[in-house]
Amino acid sequence: MLMTTILILILMFSNLLMILSIILSKKSFNDREKCSPFECGFDPKSSARI
Repeated sequence: MLMTTILILILMFSNLLMILSIILSKKSFNDREKCSPFECGFDPKSSARI
C-alpha cells in the first residue's frame, strides 16, 4: 500500500514537472517582423521561403 502511494506521487510529480516545462518554454512569438526572412534590409522581391 505504501509503495503504491509513493509510486503514484512520484508519477504525478514528474508529470507536473513535464507540463510546467512545456508551458514555461513557449517562446514562439508570432511577430510578423521576426518571422519574415531577412534580405539585407531590402523588401523581398518574392517569397524567400523555400
